[in-house]
Amino acid sequence: MASMEAGSTRKRISRKNLGKILLPLPPLPQQRPIAAEIDMQFSRLDEAATALKRIQANLKRYKAAVLKTAVEGKLTEKWRKEHPDVEPADQLLKRILAERRANWEAEELAKMKAKGIKPKDDMWKKKYKEPAGPDTANLPQLPEGWVWASVEQLGDVFGGLTKNPKRASLPLQLPYLRVANVYANELRLDEIEQIGIEERELAKLLVLTGDLLIVEGNGSPEQIGRVAIWEGSIEPCVHQNHLIKIRLSPACLPKWTLYWLLSANGRNYIREVSSSTSGLYTLSTGKVGGLPVPLPSLTEQQQIADEIDRRLSVSEDLEVTIETNLKRAERLRQTTLQRAFYGRGSIT
Repeated sequence: MASMEAGSTRKRISRKNLGKILLPLPPLPQQRPIAAEIDMQFSRLDEAATALKRIQANLKRYKAAVLKTAVEGKLTEKWRKEHPDVEPADQLLKRILAERRANWEAEELAKMKAKGIKPKDDMWKKKYKEPAGPDTANLPQLPEGWVWASVEQLGDVFGGLTKNPKRASLPLQLPYLRVANVYANELRLDEIEQIGIEERELAKLLVLTGDLLIVEGNGSPEQIGRVAIWEGSIEPCVHQNHLIKIRLSPACLPKWTLYWLLSANGRNYIREVSSSTSGLYTLSTGKVGGLPVPLPSLTEQQQIADEIDRRLSVSEDLEVTIETNLKRAERLRQTTLQRAFYGRGSIT
């Protein structure tokens, strides 16, 4: 059949070639029982596939429910009552912001030292721009001990490199991540391309273990903002400009922020800030930096992340089994047809 296809972009078969296809033709009395047997086998397979897809949909709803209850603090209500002495999130946020400023000052001093500049006073510190927190007026109430923060308060947000012909001639060629590599809590690294990088770009473009990668643009509002954690499987590695990178403070777990952005609540805020031009939804580093994030204590972040992992690992194992069985059902469908049309024994 494939040899009869024509067309470079849209494959099709002509009426003439269609008429050349050879069909096995058993006697009419044999055709009827074969057709009846195929119908029966396909009906069984359809019923099985429908049941599997129903379970698959239920698992998807279960995962969404787990994330929702987790990011709203409902999974750890009992835990909070049993652990009243953890560091409150407002104090944690103050510590994160203080560390952020200290890191900025250290970097500025290093730059001035490299240029041979010795600061005479502290006026240079006034150049520091404090990251803005989210507008909490329309944000829901959080569990006691939690606070709202913005992504830019909790870490640094980076854009990626722009691909251009000049990069092919650069001596330093590194693997780089594209939109095709990043899905919702999943990295697909089967196809990794390389690109030229200048040494001065490395500090901004390198992807480090624990970084969050967010898809910057997509034609579907459901796909915009796909996010996954980089786990350091390729080193060194950089990222393109269509992926936005978040590097969080050590006092904010990447998995906590990941699960918030994957939850229905977090997804709603991503869709709200994404703009649509000519059917393309886009994010920017500024919009990602302004996204609100509920912040529990560091200890509770870990507790929630562990509980989500535990619950979702069971559903993920079931999803793999379901997908395997759906593929098996399709193979059985093809096997049934082969046995029926080529007379290879019983098709039951």
